[in-house]
Order: sequence, then structure tokens, then C-alpha cells
Amino acid sequence: MSYLPNCINFKKNYSGTVCPLVTKRIYEYSRYTQQIRTRLIRSYAIEALDKNRFDLAVSSVFTLYPNVNISLAADIIFSFQAIVQYLDTICSHYSSSTESFLKLIFSSLKDATNIRSDDFIKYFTFFPSKDDDGYLSILVEKCRQKVLLLPAFSVVRDYIVAYLTLFIDLQVLKYSSDEADIEFNLLSWSNAHNQRYSEISSWEFCMSVDSPLMLQLLLALATNPDLTEQEVENISNAFFPWICGIQKILEGYLSYNDSLFSRSINYIFLYTNLKEYEDRITYFIKKAYENKNSYFKKYGSIIKILLSIYATHPKADAGMKKITSKVILRAGGRGMFIYTGLINVIRAKNQLLSNKDQ
Repeated sequence: MSYLPNCINFKKNYSGTVCPLVTKRIYEYSRYTQQIRTRLIRSYAIEALDKNRFDLAVSSVFTLYPNVNISLAADIIFSFQAIVQYLDTICSHYSSSTESFLKLIFSSLKDATNIRSDDFIKYFTFFPSKDDDGYLSILVEKCRQKVLLLPAFSVVRDYIVAYLTLFIDLQVLKYSSDEADIEFNLLSWSNAHNQRYSEISSWEFCMSVDSPLMLQLLLALATNPDLTEQEVENISNAFFPWICGIQKILEGYLSYNDSLFSRSINYIFLYTNLKEYEDRITYFIKKAYENKNSYFKKYGSIIKILLSIYATHPKADAGMKKITSKVILRAGGRGMFIYTGLINVIRAKNQLLSNKDQ
């Protein structure tokens, strides 16, 4: 049985390398936020950094991939996700996001992963305050510095460009749409792009695109100097849409109540009832497991760790969620109690949750 060794390996890598690095980087980036003169934007920046603790716990499944440089991978994922979370936090709070503003600030993600460009534009040109005093540009440069260190970036570059284009398009559409039009706009956009995945609905495709997990994992893979295009193709087919969809649907599950009072779209609102949600998450898990024997030995553990992180979260234990959490864990299959025990140990040591989730 490989469950216990995989858990021990994950615990060692996460607690020994990922968590200390994230703590160090949050402290470092927090100092950069002090140069933001506009108090509201500074509060968004600080809030976004705090959320990165949980983001990195989720994406730390990369530690189970063969031949990944764990320290470098954690660093590049943190740098990239710091930008994603900062933009998402601003857009979630800002009620008048224009298409021009959104295209401009989300172009920072392209700059952050473009090793051939040194020119950064004023991303906040169309924002009321006109500036965040260069904070986003600092995040972009920090990420680019890490990208330059990736020995196999050329192998993943085209995949990153493809997924990032979809991701940015979706963010612009999501945050520029009126509440009354957003569902129609998402479905129209999906119908124009979702030609390969007939087994999922149009908005489930949007949900999978909306997960940054695929981009994070490609960056992690690029730390392996011996990475091949075939390996990248394998992970792309295994993770998208199924594992990306699982990550996003579980995120929506946890943030259900919070989403009622924010501008962030929660895709699980589009399910007709809790039973349909349970059926679909079970289906996504089943499809993800179908790749188990065709990829690498620890692939199944990646799915189990993701499910455990979300299903054992304190927010997943309230009211009817407690029943659904049991459905999710049951769908995870054999050995889930070992993985949930692992995550609970990590959580008990305050290494998993952001401050606002405790």
C-alpha cells in the first residue's frame, strides 16, 4: 500500500520546504505593500497575500511529481499566484471594472511569464486611483525572475500561453459582465471555445478554465531539466478539465456563503440543487481517476490530497455541507482516512489555513 509513504513524502515536502518558503515570501511581499499610498488598494494587497497560504497548500500537490525541484517550484508558484490572487481580490471588491481596465491589469500575467519582455506598462491607468504605486509591477518582476530560472520553460511555454489566454479572457468576461448577463456571457464564450469536452457542460468548462491550477503545475514541471513534451501532454490531458474542475468546484463549495456577498461568481450556484452538485463532483472525481494507471504512481495521491484539503476544511463541516463532505470523501476511494488525517495534522500545526479562515 503506497498511501502511507506518499503521505509521509508529502508531509515532509510541504512542512519542510513549501510552508516555510511561503511564510518567508509573505513577509517579504508584505513590506512591498507598504509603498501603496491608497489605503484601500493596500488592504486588498494584504488580503490577497494572506489568501496565498491556502492557495499554496492546494497547489503543493506538485511536490508529488517526479523530478520536480520543490523549492524552486514553490517559489515560482507563489510568485505567480500572488499576482492572480491580487487581481482577483481587487476585481472582487471593485464594482465598476471596465473591459479596458481588466484587459490591462490581467496583461500583467502575460508579462510575468514572458522572459523576452522587459517593458511593463502602467497597469492601473484605467483605475480611479490611477496607480498602485508600482506594486503590481514588482509582483510581475519577481515572477519573471523566477521564470528565468526554469530549466524547461521552453517545453511548457506554448501550453502556458494557450491556458493563460483562456484564463485571462475568462477573467475579463467574468468581471466586466453585469450580474444579469454573466451567465449568458459565460455560456456564449464557452460554446465558442469548448469543442473538445462534450462530457461537461458549457459553464463547467468555464469553471475548469477559471482554475489557475493547470498554470501552476506547468510552472512546477518546468523545474525539471529533463522534462519532455510527452510528459507535458500527459499532465495536460490528465488535469484539464477534470482536476482543474475538481479544484474550482471544491473552492466554490467552501466559499458558498461568502459568494452571496461578493462579486465573485460561484459556479456551484448554477447547479439546480445539492444532489446535482454531489453527482457532478463525483463524476469529475471518477473521470480524474481514469488516468490513474496511465500517468505515474503518485497521481492518485494528488486527487486524494486535493479532496482532503477541501473536505476537511472547517467551512465544509457546517450544516448540510457535512453530509456533502462525506460524499466527496467517499468518492475519493480507498485510503482517504489516511490523507484526511495527514491534512488535519498539517492544519493543527497552523500550516494550512490563512489567518481569516481560522
